[in-house]
Amino acid sequence: MVSSSVNCFAKKVTCPSSRRLLEYCVRALAPQVEQLVNCHLHECDFCGAEVQLLAFHTDPVKGECRTPAIPINLRVLAEALLHQRSPVRRRTPQWQQTS
Repeated sequence: MVSSSVNCFAKKVTCPSSRRLLEYCVRALAPQVEQLVNCHLHECDFCGAEVQLLAFHTDPVKGECRTPAIPINLRVLAEALLHQRSPVRRRTPQWQQTS
C-alpha cells in the first residue's frame, strides 16, 4: 500500500517558478528572495534538479532561435484533434471483424 505522504518528484504549487530559479542561478534576486529560494532548494529535490539544469542556460542571440515550422501532416492532425474530427478513418483488423 502506498502512503499518501510519499513525495512525488514534480513541481508543486509552493515551488518557485522556473524564471525565479533562473534568476537565482544568475544571482539576479534580492537578498531576501535569494535566501527564501535557497531554503526551498534544501527541501525540494525537483527544484534542485531544475537549478542544475538551468545552470547550463544561456540567453540566445537575437534571431538565433526560431520556432521550427510544424510539418503540414502534423498540423492537419493537430487541427483535426482540436476540432474533434478524425483525420483518418481506421479500418478494423480482419481478426476483430464480426461476420
